[in-house]
Amino acid sequence: MKYLLFIAIVFSAFVTKANPDETFQFSSLSPHTGKSQGKVDKSKILIGPGIGFGAGYRAFSFNLAPSVAYCFTEQFHVGTTIGLSYYQEAQNYSNYNNTNISETYKLRLTDYSWSVYARYILFNNLILNVEPELNNTKYLFNTPFQYNPVDFNQSTGKFVERSTRKTIGSFLVGAGYIQRFQGNSYSYLMVCYDLVQNPNAFRYYQTLDFRVGIMIALK
Repeated sequence: MKYLLFIAIVFSAFVTKANPDETFQFSSLSPHTGKSQGKVDKSKILIGPGIGFGAGYRAFSFNLAPSVAYCFTEQFHVGTTIGLSYYQEAQNYSNYNNTNISETYKLRLTDYSWSVYARYILFNNLILNVEPELNNTKYLFNTPFQYNPVDFNQSTGKFVERSTRKTIGSFLVGAGYIQRFQGNSYSYLMVCYDLVQNPNAFRYYQTLDFRVGIMIALK
């Protein structure tokens, strides 16, 4: 996994195209400009926007998950994704000191994720995905509906949230359908399953994870 991560980071940042008549060179200075003659093969670098949002009754969420990948071949890609998600929901509960008074608790959850993935394309339309991932999530110790005295302000009767943050690992494997367009670019529909199934990951991959996205070549 360490070698996979190293390769993904290096090739996502700097990719030098080899001269077809010469061996691979890290740099070649021009006598006129003093600048490197090496060129980046942008057609082998893919980016995915990774933007999503949702809304419901007294709740909303949004997700940002930009992704970058490098095509070692037309079939084999290695990349990385950084994610940020936010969820907010308003919940009503009764005041602990006076149950006739309704209070509102706003549940706010901010999560961060980072993954490295390898994808292989079979028969030009079937994609296989392997993706170790780390998720840093807000973990709640209590809710306003348990009515535990230690969870409420004794003078106001309002709920007091107790939480911490946990880092949770996942290992996703999946498969799906892709549609190629303009060289290495493609759109995809994929379903993944987490092999780890961490019991603390109450919001992560307890069931199948369905994904729809697009990867676009820079050139």
